[in-house]
Amino acid sequence: MKRLILCGGIVLIISLILVKFNSSKNNVCKTFGDYYTNRDQNENCYYNPDGELTTPEVIKRWGYPVETHTVLTEDGYILTLFRIHFGKKHSVKESKQPVLLQHGYKSNSKCFVAIGKKSLGFILADNGYDVWLGNFRGSIYSRNHSRIKDTDEEFWNFSFHEMGVYDTAAQIDYINKLTNKKLIYIGFSMGTTVGTIYATTYPEISENKVKIFIHLAPFVFADGMVAPTRLLLNLWPYAAPIGQALTGGQFYPEPYSDINKAMWKFFCNPFPIQIFICTFIDLCMFGFDYEQADPETLTVAVLPLVDTVSIKTASHIAQFVILEKFQQFDYGRDGNLKKYGLIEPPLYDLSKVRVPMHLIRSDNDFVWNREVLFLFTRESKAIRDLRSKA
Repeated sequence: MKRLILCGGIVLIISLILVKFNSSKNNVCKTFGDYYTNRDQNENCYYNPDGELTTPEVIKRWGYPVETHTVLTEDGYILTLFRIHFGKKHSVKESKQPVLLQHGYKSNSKCFVAIGKKSLGFILADNGYDVWLGNFRGSIYSRNHSRIKDTDEEFWNFSFHEMGVYDTAAQIDYINKLTNKKLIYIGFSMGTTVGTIYATTYPEISENKVKIFIHLAPFVFADGMVAPTRLLLNLWPYAAPIGQALTGGQFYPEPYSDINKAMWKFFCNPFPIQIFICTFIDLCMFGFDYEQADPETLTVAVLPLVDTVSIKTASHIAQFVILEKFQQFDYGRDGNLKKYGLIEPPLYDLSKVRVPMHLIRSDNDFVWNREVLFLFTRESKAIRDLRSKA
């Protein structure tokens, strides 16, 4: 009984501390140590609204123009593209090179404008590029369909295969028709998977519409994935049916609901240690470098970027890891025979890629090591550059 009372007292004290610090208006500090002070009275702390703003709102707040475009895919999904047509030093009249930025797993276009002036989207705009921010189906900005609702289980019956074959194809076609220029494709993590699927599926079309693929933290082969990540994903096939039954096919359902936002704010802020605890699984799976963590952007750029993805997408990722093959979705023997006319799903043929690809990874990347990157170069003659950054 005494232990129970003691535990209850500890929980109460921690809760009161969290309530006290979460009541502060200032949510960003210049050092991690400043977060453990009275932030409203600390001159090193200030309020940054970016974490609660939408992608176009963030773009406007930082002084850039923004356009919103909608694209209809061949299979009926309605996607949103955001465009930063020019930077602070350029005008709309100038002819610019279009760049399409594609986000990673359980994220959206906001990841490219989430860290202020250091954001890739703003850097490219200021250097004279016509920046396009893509949003894959299922994310908060691409939750509409011409025929079905996002509450229907059918809506979530997709993986990153459809993102490459339909989403990316529709977005690139749209940008190409509007600008009449070949674009530069920059993908991050799953965005590199999707871009590669597009390039293998449409080798001739991509050659005519894409100048170059730049893959940041590429994910195509999973042979070199480290133990913690591999262990977690090997367990996924057992968890997927449960998640499918509970959510109707959504993974991270409704991350932007008022209840979820309140829970994230209470349990995962304001202390940096809370943020690391809340993102522990992702850090174990994908890798992390503490020295690269920016105290002024961590609270507004990490947790607020979580977005919904389909269970099937997570299953396709797990399939890559378990089978160690860059192949289409595995529906099982009978399902594969019906879908593909084959016992096993077909491989994506990297030898078909005609557009030059540049691969960039970090030494702390738990998903791809250097050996796996070199495996990619052996499979495709399109690789022009391979860089590993510390």
